[in-house]
Amino acid sequence: MTATGFDPDAPIPGYYRMRLRSGGVFVAIRIWFGQPRDPLTGDLMDRSLRWQATANGNPIDLDRVWPQCAADPIDEREARHLVSLQRWGRETGHAALADPTRKLNPLSTPLQF
Repeated sequence: MTATGFDPDAPIPGYYRMRLRSGGVFVAIRIWFGQPRDPLTGDLMDRSLRWQATANGNPIDLDRVWPQCAADPIDEREARHLVSLQRWGRETGHAALADPTRKLNPLSTPLQF
């Protein structure tokens, strides 16, 4: 996806995969340009359009993920799978899957497919 002349200062809307920490699980990054949502209610706010990002559906600072995530674009289906892995990790008590800022323990963390 990153072609010759890639500008790291100009985000490209889409879905990406990256780790939020060394040794952590992959998360789905979504980048888009649009109206921001109210952090409490989720309603669209009457504010100017801006670049935004989420990591597994949770708001994250765009500068934390762009342009690092640009190296690994994914489709929406793969993004939904990564989000469901985090949800499953919360339900089953697998801490590294539930919290992507934690380091994986290869002896206790199930394989990701």
